[in-house]
Amino acid sequence: MKPRLLYLAVFLLLLNLAFFVFTILPARRAVRAHATPLQDLQSQIQTLRHEQRQQEVLNTLQKRMGQFRNRIPPQESILAMIRRVTDQARRLNLYVPSVKYQPGEVPEDALVKLTVQMQVEGRYAAVRRFLYEVEGLQDPLTIEKLVLTNHRETDLITLRLQMGTYFLPEASHSKREMKSTEHPVQETRARAER
Repeated sequence: MKPRLLYLAVFLLLLNLAFFVFTILPARRAVRAHATPLQDLQSQIQTLRHEQRQQEVLNTLQKRMGQFRNRIPPQESILAMIRRVTDQARRLNLYVPSVKYQPGEVPEDALVKLTVQMQVEGRYAAVRRFLYEVEGLQDPLTIEKLVLTNHRETDLITLRLQMGTYFLPEASHSKREMKSTEHPVQETRARAER
Protein backbone atom coordinates (compact mmCIF):
# COMPACT_ATOMS: atom_id res chain seq x y z
CA MET A 1 0.00 0.00 0.00
CA LYS A 2 2.87 2.31 0.71
CA PRO A 3 4.32 2.13 -2.77
CA ARG A 4 0.92 2.94 -4.18
CA LEU A 5 0.62 6.01 -1.99
CA LEU A 6 4.13 6.99 -2.93
CA TYR A 7 3.29 6.70 -6.65
CA LEU A 8 0.11 8.64 -6.12
CA ALA A 9 1.98 11.39 -4.23
CA VAL A 10 4.65 11.58 -6.97
CA PHE A 11 1.94 11.68 -9.65
CA LEU A 12 0.09 14.48 -7.88
CA LEU A 13 3.35 16.36 -7.41
CA LEU A 14 4.17 16.01 -11.11
CA LEU A 15 0.65 17.05 -12.00
CA ASN A 16 0.97 20.17 -9.81
CA LEU A 17 4.39 20.91 -11.29
CA ALA A 18 3.03 20.58 -14.84
CA PHE A 19 0.09 22.79 -13.95
CA PHE A 20 2.52 25.35 -12.51
CA VAL A 21 4.84 25.25 -15.54
CA PHE A 22 2.13 25.30 -18.22
CA THR A 23 -0.47 27.52 -16.55
CA ILE A 24 0.89 29.67 -13.74
CA LEU A 25 4.24 30.68 -15.31
CA PRO A 26 2.69 31.86 -18.62
CA ALA A 27 0.03 33.73 -16.68
CA ARG A 28 2.76 35.46 -14.62
CA ARG A 29 4.61 36.41 -17.80
CA ALA A 30 1.40 37.81 -19.26
CA VAL A 31 0.72 39.79 -16.09
CA ARG A 32 4.28 41.18 -16.13
CA ALA A 33 3.94 42.04 -19.82
CA HIS A 34 0.66 43.89 -19.18
CA ALA A 35 1.72 45.47 -15.88
CA THR A 36 3.79 48.22 -17.47
CA PRO A 37 1.08 49.33 -19.93
CA LEU A 38 -1.47 49.10 -17.11
CA GLN A 39 0.67 51.33 -14.90
CA ASP A 40 1.11 53.73 -17.80
CA LEU A 41 -2.66 53.81 -18.33
CA GLN A 42 -3.27 54.40 -14.62
CA SER A 43 -0.72 57.23 -14.68
CA GLN A 44 -2.44 58.72 -17.73
CA ILE A 45 -5.82 58.45 -16.00
CA GLN A 46 -4.46 60.31 -12.97
CA THR A 47 -2.96 62.96 -15.23
CA LEU A 48 -6.25 63.33 -17.09
CA ARG A 49 -8.18 63.60 -13.80
CA HIS A 50 -5.74 66.27 -12.61
CA GLU A 51 -6.09 68.15 -15.91
CA GLN A 52 -9.87 67.82 -15.68
CA ARG A 53 -9.81 69.34 -12.17
CA GLN A 54 -7.58 72.13 -13.43
CA GLN A 55 -9.93 72.74 -16.34
CA GLU A 56 -12.91 72.84 -13.97
CA VAL A 57 -11.09 75.37 -11.76
CA LEU A 58 -10.17 77.41 -14.84
CA ASN A 59 -13.77 77.33 -16.08
CA THR A 60 -15.01 78.41 -12.64
CA LEU A 61 -12.49 81.26 -12.55
CA GLN A 62 -13.43 82.36 -16.06
CA LYS A 63 -17.11 82.27 -15.13
CA ARG A 64 -16.44 84.37 -12.02
CA MET A 65 -14.30 86.78 -14.02
CA GLY A 66 -17.15 87.14 -16.50
CA GLN A 67 -19.58 87.82 -13.66
CA PHE A 68 -17.17 90.38 -12.20
CA ARG A 69 -16.67 91.98 -15.61
CA ASN A 70 -20.44 92.26 -16.00
CA ARG A 71 -20.53 94.27 -12.76
CA ILE A 72 -18.00 96.78 -14.11
CA PRO A 73 -19.98 99.75 -15.40
CA PRO A 74 -19.31 101.48 -18.70
CA GLN A 75 -17.23 104.65 -18.72
CA GLU A 76 -20.25 106.81 -19.50
CA SER A 77 -21.58 106.29 -15.95
CA ILE A 78 -18.64 108.12 -14.30
CA LEU A 79 -20.45 111.42 -13.87
CA ALA A 80 -23.61 109.74 -12.60
CA MET A 81 -21.57 107.89 -9.98
CA ILE A 82 -19.83 111.08 -8.84
CA ARG A 83 -23.18 112.87 -8.77
CA ARG A 84 -24.66 110.14 -6.52
CA VAL A 85 -21.80 110.55 -4.06
CA THR A 86 -22.03 114.35 -3.97
CA ASP A 87 -25.84 114.22 -3.71
CA GLN A 88 -25.47 111.90 -0.74
CA ALA A 89 -23.14 114.43 0.91
CA ARG A 90 -25.66 117.22 0.28
CA ARG A 91 -28.50 115.18 1.76
CA LEU A 92 -26.42 114.91 4.93
CA ASN A 93 -25.86 118.70 5.00
CA LEU A 94 -22.17 118.42 4.17
CA TYR A 95 -20.30 121.10 2.26
CA VAL A 96 -18.51 119.74 -0.85
CA PRO A 97 -16.07 122.37 -2.20
CA SER A 98 -14.84 120.31 -5.16
CA VAL A 99 -14.53 116.88 -6.68
CA LYS A 100 -11.51 115.81 -8.75
CA TYR A 101 -11.17 112.71 -10.82
CA GLN A 102 -8.21 111.26 -12.68
CA PRO A 103 -8.55 108.37 -15.14
CA GLY A 104 -5.76 105.89 -15.71
CA GLU A 105 -5.50 102.68 -17.72
CA VAL A 106 -5.03 99.19 -16.36
CA PRO A 107 -3.23 97.56 -19.32
CA GLU A 108 -3.61 93.91 -18.26
CA ASP A 109 -7.40 93.93 -18.42
CA ALA A 110 -8.07 96.85 -20.78
CA LEU A 111 -9.88 98.67 -17.98
CA VAL A 112 -9.89 102.31 -17.01
CA LYS A 113 -9.22 103.06 -13.35
CA LEU A 114 -10.78 106.24 -12.10
CA THR A 115 -9.44 107.91 -8.98
CA VAL A 116 -11.93 110.31 -7.38
CA GLN A 117 -10.79 112.81 -4.77
CA MET A 118 -13.29 114.84 -2.85
CA GLN A 119 -13.41 116.94 0.25
CA VAL A 120 -16.44 117.35 2.50
CA GLU A 121 -16.94 119.43 5.62
CA GLY A 122 -19.54 119.08 8.32
CA ARG A 123 -20.37 117.73 11.72
CA TYR A 124 -18.82 114.46 12.81
CA ALA A 125 -22.09 112.50 12.80
CA ALA A 126 -22.90 113.61 9.24
CA VAL A 127 -19.37 112.78 8.01
CA ARG A 128 -19.54 109.37 9.67
CA ARG A 129 -22.94 108.70 8.10
CA PHE A 130 -21.59 109.84 4.71
CA LEU A 131 -18.73 107.33 4.94
CA TYR A 132 -21.20 104.61 5.85
CA GLU A 133 -23.38 105.54 2.86
CA VAL A 134 -20.40 105.60 0.45
CA GLU A 135 -19.34 102.14 1.61
CA GLY A 136 -22.88 100.86 1.00
CA LEU A 137 -23.24 102.22 -2.53
CA GLN A 138 -24.02 99.66 -5.21
CA ASP A 139 -21.37 101.20 -7.45
CA PRO A 140 -18.04 99.33 -7.42
CA LEU A 141 -16.40 102.27 -5.65
CA THR A 142 -13.72 101.57 -3.05
CA ILE A 143 -12.27 103.94 -0.51
CA GLU A 144 -8.51 104.02 -0.99
CA LYS A 145 -7.51 106.81 1.35
CA LEU A 146 -9.19 109.12 3.83
CA VAL A 147 -7.96 111.92 6.05
CA LEU A 148 -10.01 113.55 8.82
CA THR A 149 -9.07 117.03 10.02
CA ASN A 150 -10.57 118.74 13.04
CA HIS A 151 -11.31 122.49 12.81
CA ARG A 152 -10.09 124.22 15.95
CA GLU A 153 -12.71 125.93 18.08
CA THR A 154 -15.57 124.51 16.00
CA ASP A 155 -17.42 121.25 15.93
CA LEU A 156 -16.75 120.78 12.21
CA ILE A 157 -14.39 118.30 10.61
CA THR A 158 -13.03 118.01 7.09
CA LEU A 159 -12.87 114.69 5.31
CA ARG A 160 -10.52 114.29 2.35
CA LEU A 161 -11.48 111.12 0.57
CA GLN A 162 -9.81 109.27 -2.27
CA MET A 163 -11.85 106.57 -3.95
CA GLY A 164 -11.14 104.30 -6.87
CA THR A 165 -13.26 102.41 -9.34
CA TYR A 166 -12.81 100.57 -12.62
CA PHE A 167 -14.67 101.10 -15.85
CA LEU A 168 -14.86 99.40 -19.21
CA PRO A 169 -13.50 101.78 -21.82
CA GLU A 170 -15.93 102.89 -24.47
CA ALA A 171 -15.11 101.93 -28.04
CA SER A 172 -15.61 105.46 -29.33
CA HIS A 173 -13.70 107.19 -26.53
CA SER A 174 -10.11 106.89 -25.44
CA LYS A 175 -8.40 107.79 -22.22
CA ARG A 176 -7.04 110.97 -23.83
CA GLU A 177 -10.57 112.30 -24.28
CA MET A 178 -11.29 111.93 -20.57
CA LYS A 179 -8.87 114.34 -18.96
CA SER A 180 -8.14 114.93 -15.31
CA THR A 181 -10.86 117.23 -14.17
CA GLU A 182 -11.84 119.26 -11.15
CA HIS A 183 -15.50 120.04 -10.79
CA PRO A 184 -16.42 122.76 -8.33
CA VAL A 185 -19.69 121.89 -6.73
CA GLN A 186 -22.15 124.77 -7.04
CA GLU A 187 -23.84 125.05 -3.70
CA THR A 188 -23.98 127.35 -0.79
CA ARG A 189 -22.14 126.42 2.32
CA ALA A 190 -24.96 124.70 4.14
CA ARG A 191 -24.03 123.82 7.69
CA ALA A 192 -26.51 122.48 10.10
CA GLU A 193 -26.44 124.32 13.42
CA ARG A 194 -27.24 121.36 15.60
